[in-house]
Amino acid sequence: MAEERVRVEIGFEGGQIVGSFVEPASADELESALHHDGPRVVVLETEDGPLHVVVSRVAYFKRVVRAGRVGFVAG
Repeated sequence: MAEERVRVEIGFEGGQIVGSFVEPASADELESALHHDGPRVVVLETEDGPLHVVVSRVAYFKRVVRAGRVGFVAG
């Protein structure tokens, strides 16, 4: 079975925000590059094609964790 994609939001210097679904390994690679000396550019495979992220221009990175939804059922 294919791995589930995760939603990430990336904020850049200047205020632009990009959000997309990516493979968990891609999100891990970007997160690691932000914390350590690593590649200057990380390529994320998104639903819309590759997104080249210049690591030094990232102002914030957010991995969206979805909690279970609470719902109501008509009875």
